[in-house]
This record gives sequence, structure tokens and C-alpha cells, in this order.
Amino acid sequence: MSGSAGVELWLASPCSTGAIAELLGNTLAESEKERADRFLRPEDRALSIVTRGSLRCLLSEATGIAPDKILLAEGPFGKPYLCGLRGPHFNVSHSGSFALIGLSDSRPIGVDIERMRVTGDELNVARSYFSATEYRALQGLWKDARLSSFFKIWTCKEAVLKACGAGISEHLKDFSVELTTDGFAVHPEPHWFAPALASVSAKPVEVPPGYVGCYALA
Repeated sequence: MSGSAGVELWLASPCSTGAIAELLGNTLAESEKERADRFLRPEDRALSIVTRGSLRCLLSEATGIAPDKILLAEGPFGKPYLCGLRGPHFNVSHSGSFALIGLSDSRPIGVDIERMRVTGDELNVARSYFSATEYRALQGLWKDARLSSFFKIWTCKEAVLKACGAGISEHLKDFSVELTTDGFAVHPEPHWFAPALASVSAKPVEVPPGYVGCYALA
């Protein structure tokens, strides 16, 4: 997949042959292997390995460094970055059976993918975590439209905050996401947390049925 200029998007799943999965697993750092081993379900473990291995291969192609030699660190809110290199910017997200990987040449990027799950609790979650504008917009929708809109707003909010390198839970109400014919419009609320929010852009990503995806550039 491809996004706007300078952005590359990749969709990963554990539906790979054993040889490919083993090859990707061999590129991981010990901390990444330990993180994968903490997953209880085999499919979640496989997705973690394929995601991080694929990311390392993509970063290797971009930097010329062998996949297993790439050094990654995490920011204060868990966003990974390359040690000692200026780029590319990257981010990952996984849900259900798929992972979304985004690379950007020049701007910090955040991505999010979510499997849509019917809980009937969307309005209660929106009341607690969304802005008042978003909550009112969801109130006016019914059933499938409300579910789809809820997850579109959620993925956009997560992608925006990850692009800005901010904590998810602390800043969900700092901006409102408007669903437009082109995708998303992001409107900062008064006293928003970072200047980057004023110029952030967010776009939907084409993902498999039953999922919603978004990437954002800060």
C-alpha cells in the first residue's frame, strides 16, 4: 500500500510459511522475542514476530543496515525509534489477525488498525474518552453507522497521538475528529497539548473487511 508522498504503508499477517516466519524471527532482538513469548495465544505470538520482523526488513531496506543489526529504542510513551539515525520515521499497530506498518521520509508518523467488535457500549466509551463534539455526532447515528464511525474516530485519535509521541489516555479529549468525505479533519480543542497538533494530517487506510485503519503525520 502507499499513502501520501513520502509515506509507505504495509499490512502484515501471520499467514506466512514456516520458513518465512522463522527467517523473520531470526532478525529480532532478544527483548522482542521475549515480548512475543508473553502472548498466550499462538496466533498473537506469530503476529508479533511477523510484525517486528517485517518492520526490521523494511528499515533495513531504507537504511542499508542488516535487519538483525538495527537498534531500536522507545520514547516515554512506548513509541519506537531508530537509535543514532535521523530516519525514516515509523510506527506499527496490530489488532486481530493483521498489523499495519507505516514509514515516513520526513514527518513523524502514527498508525492504528482496529478490528471492529460489536459491544453495544460505544456511546458509553465515547462519553468517557471522546470529546463532546464526537459524542454528539455518534449519538445521532444508529447501529452499523455508529459502530463504523466509532472505530474510525478511535483509530484516527490513536494514530494522531502516536504521530505526536503523546500518551493515548491523557490526551484523547484534546482534539475532535470530524469524519468527512475525504476521510478525517482534526480540530484541536482549547489548550491542546502540543503545537504539532495544529498541523497534523490524518488519512484512512484501506484494510480488510471488518477492520478500520488510519495513518497520521505530525
